[in-house]
Amino acid sequence: MIYNGNMDDTMFFYPPRYTIAGWSPVFSHFTIMKSIKPRFISGLRIPAWSLRIVLFAAAMLTFHAFLAAAPPKDVKPLRDGHSHNDYWRNRPMLDALDHGFCSVEADVFLRDGVFWAGHSKAEIQLRRNLETIYLQTLKEQIRLNGGTVYPGVETFYLWIDIKEDPEEAWAVLSPLLEKYSEILCSVTDGVKKPGPVQVLITGNRPVRSFKAPEGKTFYALLDVRFDDLDDPGIPAWLIGAVNENWGRICSWKGKGEFPADQRTELKALIDKAHGHGLPLRFWGAPQNVTFWTELRHLGVDFINTDHLTTFRNFDLQYTPE
Repeated sequence: MIYNGNMDDTMFFYPPRYTIAGWSPVFSHFTIMKSIKPRFISGLRIPAWSLRIVLFAAAMLTFHAFLAAAPPKDVKPLRDGHSHNDYWRNRPMLDALDHGFCSVEADVFLRDGVFWAGHSKAEIQLRRNLETIYLQTLKEQIRLNGGTVYPGVETFYLWIDIKEDPEEAWAVLSPLLEKYSEILCSVTDGVKKPGPVQVLITGNRPVRSFKAPEGKTFYALLDVRFDDLDDPGIPAWLIGAVNENWGRICSWKGKGEFPADQRTELKALIDKAHGHGLPLRFWGAPQNVTFWTELRHLGVDFINTDHLTTFRNFDLQYTPE
């Protein structure tokens, strides 16, 4: 495995040519990628099938390690913890659950009818399957906890960032989400039905598909920017959260004094989002304790982080005003 340089958390990449494809930490479903090409190692001719046997054994060990590290039931939920680019971790979804995060994000690409998580096209060879890693895992976690992802937490947020053609992607994603209707929040003809998991579509959003809602049930909502809240053409029922670029709102990065004018403007925007009954997060935001503390004081609902352990330690030491 190749370490990504973050000494704080376990975020690893498997070597692209020899990766485990589509495994589930809950279900025994995994395959080995078929892109095994080299036949020479240290000058010796080694049959490809022998490499497959070795990789299969490694896959079995990895799979059982995943099972042995199932998310604990007594973890303290971090209601404002948002696992940014969660699929980069060695144990996507499970690391977030182990740390108590109540919000995770997966960027996805559609290939041959299947959604693979990755930040770029080059990364989808890591073969992290949206359904297997995220939806199946959440379904099993909810079963184990008697109806919720964490006891006492009504809603867990799964953000799906569509990286390419949103309408084409939604045509495939919509029936996939319907398979998990028993665990998902939904909306039919503008009437919302709660569930243990709220799916939020971000990135390239399929707005056109959501503008013909009559008689349809949607198992996801869309995020919006602050400016969208004033757009009468966007019906309130399809909005699930405000998701804004931090750099567009403020220049403060958690060092030195927070400029008073920026703090005042930010507080007004937070109140605006909450006035619409919407949770809020910022992307492209700094990641340090001073910054996180200020966002908590101001009531930001989801705090982006790539560093799960650091954020959990921040929470343990945090003292409310």
